[in-house]
Amino acid sequence: MSSEQPQAEAAPSKPKLPILIGMVAVGLAVGGGTGAALLGPMVAKKMGKTTPIVAAAHADSGAEGAEGEHGEAAAGGEHGGAEGKEAGAAASVLLLENLVLNPAGSGGSRFLLLSVAIEAGKATALEQFKARDAELRDIILTALGTKTVDELTDISKREIFKTELQAAVDGRFGKQTVKRLYFPQFVVQ
Repeated sequence: MSSEQPQAEAAPSKPKLPILIGMVAVGLAVGGGTGAALLGPMVAKKMGKTTPIVAAAHADSGAEGAEGEHGEAAAGGEHGGAEGKEAGAAASVLLLENLVLNPAGSGGSRFLLLSVAIEAGKATALEQFKARDAELRDIILTALGTKTVDELTDISKREIFKTELQAAVDGRFGKQTVKRLYFPQFVVQ
């Protein structure tokens, strides 16, 4: 009988290899995501790669003031090149995020979630857009709220929507205040 007890105690437990692999995978995913979210923008900034919307956000926050990070004037540094002109043009984009509306004829059971980026055509237009934000959002929601789900899901009509929105905004804010419109987010649910 004494020989039976040591065998029962000596039986090794099975290693939890799938659990260990899962924990390592989750750790790598969390670490990679955190690194991309925190270090990615810093690396992109050092490489000089920013999107117009990010550049507009930095210009709005006034983080760099009249001079850039390296003491260069916003008009293009000491060389007066195209980089400064691109940065000035990029600062003229306003992003309106998370606009939600019910399409015509949907009875409230469907919705459109969109973001609209508006590139200003005039120097003073961006300040007007910011000062009259609610009015600008209302123009967009009113114009797209007349469209049905079928129209909104037809990708070929997106350029027509942009033209209509540009005409509506120009009609309220003055001619040529909008240079271009973009839909960074356009989801019909």
